[in-house]
Amino acid sequence: MRGLIYKDLAVLKKQMSTLLMFLVVYGGFCVAGVFDFSILGALVAVFGLTVPMSSVAMDDSAHWDRYAVATPAGRRGVVAGKYLFTLLVIGVSTLAAALGMAALSLAGLTEEGVADLMAIAVSCGVTVVLLDAILLPFLLKYGAEKARLISMITFVVIFGGAILLGGGLSSGAPLPTVPEWVLTALPVLLVILAAGGYGVSYAVAQGIYARKEF
Repeated sequence: MRGLIYKDLAVLKKQMSTLLMFLVVYGGFCVAGVFDFSILGALVAVFGLTVPMSSVAMDDSAHWDRYAVATPAGRRGVVAGKYLFTLLVIGVSTLAAALGMAALSLAGLTEEGVADLMAIAVSCGVTVVLLDAILLPFLLKYGAEKARLISMITFVVIFGGAILLGGGLSSGAPLPTVPEWVLTALPVLLVILAAGGYGVSYAVAQGIYARKEF
């Protein structure tokens, strides 16, 4: 298991270094006033979605799965390793974004408080967990090329819905009233939904991979 995760880290070390460099560059843009500091939280989505997809793409090109399923880890270990690796990437990128935004806030470079910026980073991380819960079973079943189309459709549906919702709010369109307790409990509900969704996704992926032919 640890060997499979180490393999992904070693193979994608250059790409992850490049993505972390993007975090530093965009941090500089935020300091210069080009972008809002919340964009650092959005980069968590970039890390959390592109790195696992690149991992599966490289496995496909090298026919790694055929070898991996014959190791002591077996099919279950391959799936578990991919899910743990994805969580590791999301966790590290969320922490890096949170620390970067906190440092810039404490330096007086933004009017937003540290707590607000932390909430942005964590909410982005939790959202990416949900997106990966949708994407990973398709990645493991169809490979990176076919799953890329599914990820694009997911993006369009989610962000298109967000844009439509924002347009409805700005135009004063009548929307259902959300109970106050739901808004208060929303962070906890989102975390529970992400954890539950990731667990269901893992079980589905195990079933898919157990029947996959190589």
